[in-house]
Order: sequence, then C-alpha cells, then structure tokens
Amino acid sequence: MSKTLAVAKILNWALLLLLVVSVLGFLSFRNTYGLFLASVTALIAFGVYKNNAIAYFAAAAWGLAAYQLAKEGYEFQQLKHYIMTAGFIVIPVALFLHEILAKRKDKNAQKSVKNETDSRNMPQ
Repeated sequence: MSKTLAVAKILNWALLLLLVVSVLGFLSFRNTYGLFLASVTALIAFGVYKNNAIAYFAAAAWGLAAYQLAKEGYEFQQLKHYIMTAGFIVIPVALFLHEILAKRKDKNAQKSVKNETDSRNMPQ
C-alpha cells in the first residue's frame, strides 16, 4: 500500500467520524430542520463509506455550506469558529479523497475493458 493511499484511508475515516458526529449534533436540535440536516449528512456519510465519487463532492459542498452558514451568522452561533475551521478543512480533504479513492475504481474499469478487448478472438 502506498503512502498516499494509507493517508487517504486515514483521512477517509476522519471524514466519516466528523460526518457521524455532525449527524448526532443535528439530531440534538430536536426539530424538523435538524432531522433534515441529519438525514442529508447521513446520506453523504454512507456514500463516503462506500467510496462514492459523488459523495466526496457532496461532502465538500456540505463543508462549504457549513462554513458559509457559520460565517454569515445564520447557524452554529456557539460553535462558529470550530464549524468554520472544520468546513474549511473538509473541502480540500474531500476533494483529495475523491481523487485518490474514487479514481481507483476507474482504473480497474479501464483494465477490465482492456482485458476484454485483448481476450477476444480477433485476428492479429
């Protein structure tokens, strides 16, 4: 396992942990708005767990949204500094994980297509 892949797996688990803690935090709102935020965050966390490419983009967008909500003062008043910092960090981490973990599936797909074309009974 390369160092980049090892770092990516550690960052993936850290992102998952942050998303799960966010789900619990949103559920603590105990209202419909908190339930909506928790469900969207849980969906993103499930996609990150499955190494889905779109989920990494969604996590980056979710981090940007949290950053903007905290910056503008619309949400997260007690934890404003921490939410802004976490949102600022999540964006590049999610994009890095997209490039490292989601790209591996594309390489495997290209290899399988190449193997199929090589294994056909084609005249050479």
